[in-house]
Amino acid sequence: MIAPKGSVLYFNVLRALRSFALPLLLLLSGCSKEAAEQAVSAEPVLSRQYRQGSVTVIVSASETNIPAAGKIQLMIDVHAPPTAEVVFPDIGCFVEPFSVANGYGEPLQGLPSGKHLHRRVWTLVPSLPGETVFQSLEISAGSVSVKTEPINVLVTSLLPQNLDAFEIKDIAEPVALLPEEEQKQRLWLILSATAGVIAFLTFVIQRIFRPEKVIVLAPHEAAFQALENLPDNGLEKIQALTEILLAFIAGRFKLPTSGSTVNEILPLLPTVILPERNQPLSTFLLKSEQVRFSNKVPAGFADELDQYIRSFVEEMKEEPCD
Repeated sequence: MIAPKGSVLYFNVLRALRSFALPLLLLLSGCSKEAAEQAVSAEPVLSRQYRQGSVTVIVSASETNIPAAGKIQLMIDVHAPPTAEVVFPDIGCFVEPFSVANGYGEPLQGLPSGKHLHRRVWTLVPSLPGETVFQSLEISAGSVSVKTEPINVLVTSLLPQNLDAFEIKDIAEPVALLPEEEQKQRLWLILSATAGVIAFLTFVIQRIFRPEKVIVLAPHEAAFQALENLPDNGLEKIQALTEILLAFIAGRFKLPTSGSTVNEILPLLPTVILPERNQPLSTFLLKSEQVRFSNKVPAGFADELDQYIRSFVEEMKEEPCD
């Protein structure tokens, strides 16, 4: 039996509509499902409303069952008269062991009812897995006080249950080295150890044989130090005093007194600096030289020379620099 041409055309149109309708329905259903999921995800998981007189408090939580790496956004809205002063509590102690990552307050908004909207938002992060109860909060708006109910929160762990010890798994075994690579590695270890030992020994030797710092005394300090260790014998004492005096003059005035006689030293003395001291200084130097050559010590001369040298060094010592 042969169908009429109109029937064939009808079936072809119906088949074309069916082929276009199925993808269109799937597309529409997919978009609507995605939009529905987005709408659901945008809504808070928990929302509670409290009313006391002319004040309304709305507490919202984005999550009440989160993993240990998650977070909760807690929001409190207060609808209060314009003249009422709204006070939010410090929620840090109410949400322990959660911690407050950040928090902010939105600008004051006017509502169609004539009231003002006060909004505070906090981001809370957990510490350890387990069940937690957020304590009741008390929000005051003027003379009105509103107390909220506790909120139960469950924090789940990403680790498997009944885990006694933390183990690192799925780590490959170290790659076996070839004999040439093992020999090269041993050589590097030996060279590194040898370099370390050499560096350590060098440091120890430098510390042991490091020269000690020599403290150079000023001429007057060296003279006073030598005057405290004079011999008891009169002739030896005069000899030591003369050497102390000449050493002080050499250091103080930069004169070459070593190996020179008194007659060679006296012309070198700075007469500009010592105009009034040249005569007594020359007298003591000549007399001490005569005593040393004659080996005859006049009575009291050693003590007199000692006192003179002390006063001379004290008067002629260099003044410290500022």
